Amino acid sequence: MNMELVYGFVPKAGSLDAMIEEKANELATKIVLRTSNTMKLEDQENFKERVEKAINERTEELKKEMPKILWD
Repeated sequence: MNMELVYGFVPKAGSLDAMIEEKANELATKIVLRTSNTMKLEDQENFKERVEKAINERTEELKKEMPKILWD
């Protein structure tokens, strides 16, 4: 038949890179919003643009580091 049987897991996001981006963004959002909420309670709230920038920066860091917690 000249065929090869191949099976495996395929990310629902379409690609492994998209899946990593999604997971990193979710984790970064949790981390930044937790910190932002604490600052808000101390009357040191950040502007929305700063929070979004922090989430984007943290997402990039998580994608580079690929910590184990990203997959928990």
